[in-house]
Amino acid sequence: MHAASVVASIVFACGLATLAQDPVDKPPLGRGPQWRGPVRPVAQNEAFATGDGCAMCHSAAPRATAMRDPTGADVSPHALWQASVMANSFRDPYWRAQVAKEVAAADDAGAAEDVQALCLRCHAPMLHHSRRLAGQGPIAVAAAAADPLAQDGVSCTVCHQVQPEGLGTEATFAGKVKIDKGRRIFGPYEEPVAGPMRMHTSYEVQHGAHVRTSAMCGSCHTLHTGHTGVRFPEQTPYLEWRNSEFDDERGTTATSRTCQQCHMAELGRTRIARNPGGRDFLIPVREGYRSHAFVGGNAFLLDLLAANREALGVTADASALRRNAIASRRLLAEETVAVSIGELVRRDGALHFAVRVDNLTGHKFPTGYPSRRAWLQVQVRAGDVVFDSGGWTRDGRLAGVADELRQPHHARVTSPEQVVVWELVAVDEAGAPTTHLSRMHRRHKDTRLLPRGWRADGPHAEDTAPVGIDGDQDFAAGGDVVHFAVPLADAAPPASVVAWVRYQSIPPHWVDPLRAVDADECRSFVAMYDAADKTPDTAGVAARSEARER
Repeated sequence: MHAASVVASIVFACGLATLAQDPVDKPPLGRGPQWRGPVRPVAQNEAFATGDGCAMCHSAAPRATAMRDPTGADVSPHALWQASVMANSFRDPYWRAQVAKEVAAADDAGAAEDVQALCLRCHAPMLHHSRRLAGQGPIAVAAAAADPLAQDGVSCTVCHQVQPEGLGTEATFAGKVKIDKGRRIFGPYEEPVAGPMRMHTSYEVQHGAHVRTSAMCGSCHTLHTGHTGVRFPEQTPYLEWRNSEFDDERGTTATSRTCQQCHMAELGRTRIARNPGGRDFLIPVREGYRSHAFVGGNAFLLDLLAANREALGVTADASALRRNAIASRRLLAEETVAVSIGELVRRDGALHFAVRVDNLTGHKFPTGYPSRRAWLQVQVRAGDVVFDSGGWTRDGRLAGVADELRQPHHARVTSPEQVVVWELVAVDEAGAPTTHLSRMHRRHKDTRLLPRGWRADGPHAEDTAPVGIDGDQDFAAGGDVVHFAVPLADAAPPASVVAWVRYQSIPPHWVDPLRAVDADECRSFVAMYDAADKTPDTAGVAARSEARER
């Protein structure tokens, strides 16, 4: 028997003295000759193993056809996941800086501990659940940084060990999923081939239909905070989805879509594993194989990870991170919004038109972490550009807007200073806008575009209803219509209008408070941010010319 397998048998038969585990400095577990791919030593305990352990079979190998697309490209779960935001959830320098800011602002040690414990449940779930199962208390983020189970972020053996009980309910939100000892691994395919995984890792694979459901994702993508004594909906993508026509309980076969169907692209058919020696297993070819790149709306962060991978300890190649960023921008540009411009009409010394933006996603746009925002840039051209609302400066700020946290919603735009921004702005107990998550008391403005099918009497409406739209009747489920009246002389040349929806995941006014925090995490992130290209991404664009002879 291979020496590593002997070690594995002893470890799994006897268990570990504690679930909180230091790195295990040995080769990947397995029997017989192994193909030595680009993997690191496996860190593990009786519940979890880092992704490199899974890579023993769930990564591509030169002499195997498994997990490659028709062109031969590597589409293995490990390779795609490794370059994802999920894999780097703990290394994320923005998250680390924001946690440091919250800790520095905490009133006492207990409040600081609470904030970190809440954040680690979803950003370092293997470490959190290991400590929970071992009966251990919370740990500081700085101390967690030394543990490879934390560094591995949202790893394979987290999501695939989540049990179905309670999914989609308050009991499992904010990362409180049910994971027990026992090493049960759930997969999407019926009649799984259990032998190889049992032999090489001592995990027992079972079919689990719940891993295909949005409720699975909703566990971490639903978060309420309560640091000010009130229940504040800090992130609600899953609740927004439930109050939409995309929800499989409310929608039709034609309209319903799960999180996985949008964020885990279908890649066709393949064997989902190869043997540790680097050749194909004699296992079934599976249909409906999905990508583990988890493409979303955070291309800017992927760019930061690629540019600073050595400093951050990122294991994915920079090229893989950039490919994922490109895929994220493609998703943003093709599947988030549709922009259209109504007829251009001149009257009373002005050019009148309306811009319609339809939300194509199954949740608000933008959604997720509350720093994210989208806005409407509109240019009117009559020979030259005669009107430009929604431009930006080199450092990523909205041009001509003095106070970005107090920009009201606009149903009608008549001057360039009026920029339509779809965003969440939270205020503290005193009513002042804040970017401190622990100080968020109520939503002062929430004009993020509603998904199709959203209803005021639908589920979770209290947490997902728009705020601050001031009776705008054109802001409705599925999108927004903005009316423009741009001063334009009758003698001006024929006009044309171009409208873009721009997007930022980390706006400058969310970074500014970090500059004053005396913490290495904040200084490090600010330096990375300042060196980055802050050109906003484009989610949609439309153009229309004036239908008149001049």
